[in-house]
Parts: sequence; structure tokens; C-alpha cells
Amino acid sequence: MHRHPTAAAVPVLILAFVLAACGQGTAPSSAAATVRATPSASADASASIEPSASADASGDAAEVRVRLDGFAFDPEELTVAAGTKVTFLNTDPATHTVTEGTDGVAADGAFINDELAANQATSHTFDEPGTYHITCLKHPTMNMTITVTG
Repeated sequence: MHRHPTAAAVPVLILAFVLAACGQGTAPSSAAATVRATPSASADASASIEPSASADASGDAAEVRVRLDGFAFDPEELTVAAGTKVTFLNTDPATHTVTEGTDGVAADGAFINDELAANQATSHTFDEPGTYHITCLKHPTMNMTITVTG
């Protein structure tokens, strides 16, 4: 009996394809990010939900995006320059809040306390250097720290 050479190659090609597909994946996101704005074109907030930074041609109007995803802020720690606009985008199906405070408790006189349904966003420009704690009032384990440098 004579085998056709391509018939023997088919199972090998299928196995190679399956192994290649299994090797595909994404690296876990970092829990911390430092953003230094550089001049670039600014993207629409709805165009990307990844944490990112952009600035206008003068380098003055920096923007960073933070996702509320998997019942966590992504990233959980962020360092930005004063004057940076931080946009929070809820990519979870659950409603969350973006509130100054910790462990689900708002700080007295919280400068931000916005409720976000799925796919909603809110922004705040951090003008003053310091350390800011952000929490979700509905989910006390959701916390993040934003450090603003001068």
C-alpha cells in the first residue's frame, strides 16, 4: 500500500495549529503604572479601555485612563504629573462608584463621588501634588492609590 505524502502531513499540521493556538494568551496587567505624558495624538475615551496616557502637542494636557474591571481598579496604583486628567471607565456589568476614600467609605468632603453603570466614564483632573485614595462604595475591596507629583 502506498501512502500519499500530503495525507501524512495533515495530522502534523493540525497538531501544530492546535499547539500554536494554545500558546496564545495575554500577560496579566500590572498592578501599578507610572505615566509620563509625551506629546502624541489624543484618543477618544471610547476607542480604548486600556490604561493609557496622551497629551496635546505642547505636552500640557495629559490624560490617563483607568478601567474598573473584574471588580478592581486597573491599575491599582498610579503615579501622574500634576495637571493630568484621569478618566475612569467601568467595563464591568456591575455598577461601581469612583469615590475619594478607602475600603468602601467616602472621605469627608470627597472631591469625587461618581456612580458609573456599565460602560460609563467619569474624569477628574489632578492639579495638586499628593496622594489620593479612590474606592468603590458598593464594593469595599475595590481600592486604588493615585500619587500626583509636582
